[in-house]
Amino acid sequence: MLKGHMILIGLLVGVSVLFLGCAGNLPETQRADVLDAHHGKCFEAAKNDQILNPEAGKEPTPVEGFDGESAKNQMDKYREGLKEVQEVKPSIGIGKAVSAGSY
Repeated sequence: MLKGHMILIGLLVGVSVLFLGCAGNLPETQRADVLDAHHGKCFEAAKNDQILNPEAGKEPTPVEGFDGESAKNQMDKYREGLKEVQEVKPSIGIGKAVSAGSY
C-alpha cells in the first residue's frame, strides 16, 4: 500500500514538473506583442551603422580582437576538448530503452 502511494506521488510530481517546464512565462496573447515590438531592430541597427560609415568595408584596418597566436591557442584547446572521451551514464526513462551510448 505504501509503495503504491509513493509511486502515485512520484508520478504526480513528475507530471507537475513536466507541465511547469512546458509553461511559457507570458500568456499566448502577449507573446506576439513582445515579438512585434522588437521586429526589425537588427536590420535597423545594421542600416544605421552603414549610414554612419558607408566606407567601412573599404578600410584596410583589421578588426580588433585576438591576435593570430592567441586565436590559434584557443582553437587548439577547443579541439583537444572535443577529443576527450566523456563517460556516458546510462539513463532510464518511462517507456524508453536504456542507452549507454552517445547520440
